[in-house]
Amino acid sequence: MAVFNETLRVRLQELLDSHGRALMQEPRRLEALLRDLSDGQSGSDLHLLMQGLKAGIPAQILDDLERGLPMNGILPRLVQRLEEAHIAAKAAQWCVNSWCTALGYEVPILAESNPKRKTPVDARYPIHPDPLPSVCRWQDPLLGMAFVWVPAGTFLLGDLFEEGGDDEQPVHEVTLDGFWLGQYPVTQGQWQQLMENNPAHFKKGADYPVEQVSWEDVQQFISKLNAAGPERYRLPSEAEWEYACRSAGREQRYAGSDTADEVAWYADNSRESTHPVGQKAPNALGLHDMSGNVWEWCEDWYDDMAYAKAGARCNNPLRRNEASGDHVLRGGSWSDHSKYLRASYRDWGRGDYRGYDYGFRLVRL
Repeated sequence: MAVFNETLRVRLQELLDSHGRALMQEPRRLEALLRDLSDGQSGSDLHLLMQGLKAGIPAQILDDLERGLPMNGILPRLVQRLEEAHIAAKAAQWCVNSWCTALGYEVPILAESNPKRKTPVDARYPIHPDPLPSVCRWQDPLLGMAFVWVPAGTFLLGDLFEEGGDDEQPVHEVTLDGFWLGQYPVTQGQWQQLMENNPAHFKKGADYPVEQVSWEDVQQFISKLNAAGPERYRLPSEAEWEYACRSAGREQRYAGSDTADEVAWYADNSRESTHPVGQKAPNALGLHDMSGNVWEWCEDWYDDMAYAKAGARCNNPLRRNEASGDHVLRGGSWSDHSKYLRASYRDWGRGDYRGYDYGFRLVRL
């Protein structure tokens, strides 16, 4: 069970009382003051508060109150905003409550989120994928990364179970060429071997997934890897990612299963940490950890209207929109509830943002 530092919440309120709310406009100074007052003992909770500030939580509280909205309507919506930014429910609630208290307001009791589960769609979306071949593997000679062959095919991309957001609709037909995909997320050992550093928050072993890497960091990794030998690599497109996650387009909620515990490390079982890659069951292609453990960067720029713009059918889609600045993340992580682990769930992050639940796997060209 998560235990949060209530003293840090008190210190935040004291700082805003003594320095004024203008201190929120100086996040680096605020973070430094909080760190000094907590003697460096509240690292993860301090990071959580600063995530809330970056997400505009205190500003939104003040704005909504000024517009006359009730607090018991404001806070649940802000908790949901943080959950949608892949922060665990209890952590999101603590963060929102902390900012509310620090601003001098009383916190009402908030209900925990309990997403409604739905049954799969019916024959409106028929799926008849070809039988899967035996798992075919290849190992990269430089870092020892294992790759699995994902056969070409046509599938239905999007929310087949009708339990996702608008950006997962409409379901539409996508045809993909075959490709090699990393059997596991790239590990800390593999990153360390190539980049000679380890950016991970959870430095527990070489076989743990590397995290706290931005999309831009990953591009540097790929450039260096491509320069080191004859093989060529890139991130998967999000269509490739979802197709592979669903075992070449099967009707599956998670990576090879409709039960999250079988295939994923997530909020209900992770004990608030990543885990060594490959410990959970693979999908039918032999791919591990595509649901949970760490979010995985995709090559595409994020567009919430991408599926609406795609048309009924498309081939090998890859979106490039450098003006956007946001890139697709897939799969959910150790800190997320099962609804974020769904194969069709789409998230995004700025290209320069490093989260301690952001990782990746590669495609071999």
